[in-house]
Amino acid sequence: MYDIRRLRMLLEIHERGTLTAAAKTLHLTSSAISQQISVLEKEAGTALIQKVGRGVQLTTAGLVLVEGARRVLEEFDSMKTRVESLTGEARGTVRIAIFQSASLALLPAALEYLQKNHPAVQLHAMQIEPEIGLNLTKSRQFDLTIAETYPNHFIPEIPELSYELLTEDRLNIIAPQATDAEELTEAQDLRWVFENTGNTSRQWAINLCRASGFEPQIDFDIDDVITHLHLVRAGYAAAIIPQFIAQSSGGLNGVKILRTPEEHLRKIYMVTRRESQDQLSIGAVRDALKWAAHRDAEV
Repeated sequence: MYDIRRLRMLLEIHERGTLTAAAKTLHLTSSAISQQISVLEKEAGTALIQKVGRGVQLTTAGLVLVEGARRVLEEFDSMKTRVESLTGEARGTVRIAIFQSASLALLPAALEYLQKNHPAVQLHAMQIEPEIGLNLTKSRQFDLTIAETYPNHFIPEIPELSYELLTEDRLNIIAPQATDAEELTEAQDLRWVFENTGNTSRQWAINLCRASGFEPQIDFDIDDVITHLHLVRAGYAAAIIPQFIAQSSGGLNGVKILRTPEEHLRKIYMVTRRESQDQLSIGAVRDALKWAAHRDAEV
């Protein structure tokens, strides 16, 4: 009997093309992946991967195992859905991947909703970047991912996943209170704090500044968006702060909101695997997140 965790690793190698990429997706080291695949090859009695250029590809035996693993995992999701429908009760642990500002704004209220309405459902949440969360939901490390899209930046579309819009979140362009600028087009002399290279929010923010006629001076590369807000309040930087962060950090008092010709919104999605989207436990979590988003929108 093959270990399903090792089969998931093999599946990730097949989809990513390298051990390094698979390891990054699964939050493991390449050596750990290699060791587990070696064990799987001993169980199978044959090689399952082979080097091709700088990457790897599965052998015929590896492809057979991956295809079988997909069917088993899909059937497991379907089986859980059918069992829950027979009992009529949402229960069990739902694993979600969620990014920082969404966890601050939504998690406490969502847990309150579950405790009151679905006490048999337990939530296990991990803070993780949406792009990684989507891949890990596909590979069944998570049951649901909270993902975001910025204007003109689109969410990766994975056929195995189902996407449901949860809410929209306003993006506030803010500067220190003493700043002379009133509009973003007047902010060319400000210092900025953005998330690190590779984040969609950073690239969108840079493009927004460029569209306003200037190249932003980025003096702080920090992923923690709460720190962004503190730097602005302290007078050291300008930033773009989601409303999720503002509402969970005492509002935007002590800063100046720079005007732009139009309002900027990011969209927040709930993403699940298609074959598990009808599970009562996952549905309960989606309802909890919707309630949290609606309640917070009224605050």
